[in-house]
Amino acid sequence: MTEERRREILEAAGAVIAERGLCDARISDVARRVGTSPALILYYFPSKDRLLSETLAFWDRQFFDEVSARLAGLESAAERLGALIDASCPAERATPTTRDDWLLWPAMWTRARFDADLAAERERLDARFRSTIAAVVEGGVASGEFTALDASAFAIHLSALIDGLAIQVMLGDRDVDAKLMRSLCHEFATTALGAVI
Repeated sequence: MTEERRREILEAAGAVIAERGLCDARISDVARRVGTSPALILYYFPSKDRLLSETLAFWDRQFFDEVSARLAGLESAAERLGALIDASCPAERATPTTRDDWLLWPAMWTRARFDADLAAERERLDARFRSTIAAVVEGGVASGEFTALDASAFAIHLSALIDGLAIQVMLGDRDVDAKLMRSLCHEFATTALGAVI
């Protein structure tokens, strides 16, 4: 399979799973989107769980590539952390062309409890996210921009806050929308780090 074809399949799989949920997403739906047969997709991805795992890993790489490029252009640790928080929040107004990675995570969390490979992938993705947060914070502490603290513990707190609020946003909670989520995450970071984020 060419890299371009693999990318098409993983993008289509992400869109189908985000729209329908993992249980209602069918390999035939993905195949139809990319103009191929379900048999070909199953040849390369032998199960929906495998397709989900590889789709999340693919979107995760895209997320980190985009965020890394954005953070590299920012001068202060506060700006970098603020941009990372903003990029990590669900879209305020999803459209058919919006790629909202958050719509895949509930499927991953549910299936990871019963699939060791998915559980390992989930752990790897979460660890990468927390280490990215911790690296930005460590840089801010080293430069004197942030109050000294345990950057790893802060990363766990912030990532848990992001995960918990994102679930409420995705479920359409009337009291918690994407704008409030973003504001609460910035407020938490500002309080913990002693700098406006």
